[in-house]
Amino acid sequence: MIFNMMFPVPFVEISTVEPKRRVRRNLGLNCDDKMNEPLCCRYSLDVDFEEIGFDFIIAPKRYDAHMCAGDCPFVTLQKYPHTHLIKMSSPQSAQPCCAPRKMSAISMLYFDEQLTVVYGSLPGMVVDRCGCS
Repeated sequence: MIFNMMFPVPFVEISTVEPKRRVRRNLGLNCDDKMNEPLCCRYSLDVDFEEIGFDFIIAPKRYDAHMCAGDCPFVTLQKYPHTHLIKMSSPQSAQPCCAPRKMSAISMLYFDEQLTVVYGSLPGMVVDRCGCS
């Protein structure tokens, strides 16, 4: 094949750029028993269904439900305007507490009252994030 140098050969140049991805921040702290974190944190909490007498549950036999614990000092209230205003207007009011802010479901297999095997999803069984409220 002979190319004619008088006429340039057309070409296409393609470049790709990775799109900027928004990073979702996890505002809650995840802690373990070895940490000395005094602020509101999410800790591991293993639930064993057989141990608490829920022998009608087939699976899972146990799971990590997580729990919230820790202090909610005055400086953390800036994130929650309603709680901050209540504390400012009524200093004798109860301190804000560390509580679940986001929860998710677990799927389980269990026997119902008629001993039929049921597969279901139970909402609010796992703490995903903790916060002061």
